[in-house]
This record gives sequence, structure tokens and C-alpha cells, in this order.
Amino acid sequence: MKKVLLIVLVAFTSIFVANAQTLSSTSTFEDLNLPTDSFWNGSDASGSFSSGFVTYYNTYNSQYSSWGGFAYSSKKDTLTTGFANMYSSITGSGYNSDTYGIAYWSAYSGPVSVTLDPIATNTPVSGLFITNNTYAYLSMKDGDAYAKKFGGTSGNDSDWFMLTISGFKNGTLTDTVDFFLADYRNADNSKDYIINNWTFVNLSKLGIIDSMSFSLSSSDNGTYGMNTPAYFCIDDMSSLYDVSIAKTEKTNTLKVYPNPANSFINIESDFNANSTIRIFNMQGAIVKQININSNNIQRINIQDLNSGIYFIQIENDKKIIQKKFIKQ
Repeated sequence: MKKVLLIVLVAFTSIFVANAQTLSSTSTFEDLNLPTDSFWNGSDASGSFSSGFVTYYNTYNSQYSSWGGFAYSSKKDTLTTGFANMYSSITGSGYNSDTYGIAYWSAYSGPVSVTLDPIATNTPVSGLFITNNTYAYLSMKDGDAYAKKFGGTSGNDSDWFMLTISGFKNGTLTDTVDFFLADYRNADNSKDYIINNWTFVNLSKLGIIDSMSFSLSSSDNGTYGMNTPAYFCIDDMSSLYDVSIAKTEKTNTLKVYPNPANSFINIESDFNANSTIRIFNMQGAIVKQININSNNIQRINIQDLNSGIYFIQIENDKKIIQKKFIKQ
């Protein structure tokens, strides 16, 4: 009986490791293999799709050919106004890629939510990239038949459009992160802005989570709720889970030594130039951040860090790689 149990456990472990090696630690949407200048909006009634370690939920109403939650797109139209252009990002692409996610938040379609693969739920989500949807951006910039021009005719109206990201663990709220997709509240009008590039949003504050929800709010509201088109775009959500670290080690793109270390660590990778180095603790908080612009081996002082396990992440305009190290 013990022998049989051992065989079962070994088989299970092998399956787990095999799956772990193929699960990406960054949800890029590129693994969805979407043709150029097209989109998926849930019309197949599947109810969800997965990219990397994240499952994105979708609702589709066949009677009205309408959807809510998440879709994904490779549309490039940054100029066409109105509802028909709901599937484009204002950047005309994803974050250094063709494909990206589109979210539509509606009281009629339910929450905009994601869940994380169980492998990734013991370490924090480090962050994701956000930008405006073209339809929403042009509506805020110029106004339309349903929504006002942000700032008003004088430019002095204190308008804003905000995304709120909520983290959950076993159904319990851990924390929230707010990100302004547009903000005209400053008394100096030259500081008013509508986001028109991919912007990194740090989610480490959410801590250890297994799911997230996304909601939108605006200063422009009417009888039936928010007038601002309730869309935003998402790309490259990244996690700190160990499986991705194992995958990074296998590709030999990042070396950290000595490991364990007492006072200093040396970092060597194949894209050190023009990169950002971040060190996270096990709670997902950034404890060090360094910008580098050379291909030399980087030596980082870690004497001020408490003993424990840390994750080091290097990001440039190509990708994100990461690895675990121990401070003695």
C-alpha cells in the first residue's frame, strides 16, 4: 500500500512540475494567438480565457451581441471616435506587443474579475500595465453625445476617471489600489492629463491574493450612472511565484550571486542596459529599485535588508525576468 501511495505521489509531483514549467509568470495575451487587427469578445459563450497564470472572466449576451468583463484585441485604431471603436487602445498596440486585454465595466454585466492559477497564489502579483481605451480617451478629450469634455469649456472643471483594483484571498478583501486614467483636479491646468501610454501600476500593496476585481468611477455622472465610457486596457500582468523563477533559471538569462548572500549581491543578465531592477520582499513590497544603463555586472548593497527570502526582478522594454535570493 505504501509503495502504491509513493508511486501516486511521484506521478502527481511530476505532473505538477511539468505544468509549472510551461506556465508563464507574465500574462501577456500574446499566447492567445490572435490574428492582426481583430478581437475576441466572448461570442463563443466560453465565459473566460486564460493567459499565463491569469484567468479573465467574460459575459456575453447573444440577444444584444453585447459583452462585459474582459475581451482581448489586436486593433490599432487610435483616431475613430465612438462606440464602434471599443476594441482599440489609445496607444495603437499592446505594451511592446500586438495583443492586449480590454475591460468593460457595467452594472448590467457583473464584476470585471480575474483569478490566479493556484500555483501563483502564495506570492504577490507585482503589477501590470494600464492605458486608456480609444473610445474612452477621445470621449474624455473632446466630449461626445453622452459624455462631457473633461475640464469643460473653460478647462477648469475638476474632472477625473479612476480605476480601482481590489485584491482578494479566499473571498476576503486584502487591499485596493487606485489609478487615475484621467485627472483634471489640479488648480494648474497644465498638469491635467488623460493617460495615453502604457503605465505600470504596482500591485504589491494587495499582498497575497487569489483573485482581483476591477471597477471604474468618474466625475461625469448622469441619471443612469457614469457617462464616461467604462473601458480600459490591460497588459503584462506579472507575478513573483517560484515557478516562474525556476523557468528563468532554466533559460540562464539572470544570474544572482552569491546566493545566499550577506552584504552584497552581483546581478548579471543578458539585458542589463536601460533596465530597472526591483527587489521585493515576501509580502510583495518593493524594498529597493535601481535604474541601470550599462551591460556591466551590477553589485547591489543588501546590508540594510532583513534576513529572509527576496525576489529580484529586472524589467526593460522587452520583457520581465526574475529570480529568488536569500539574505542571510
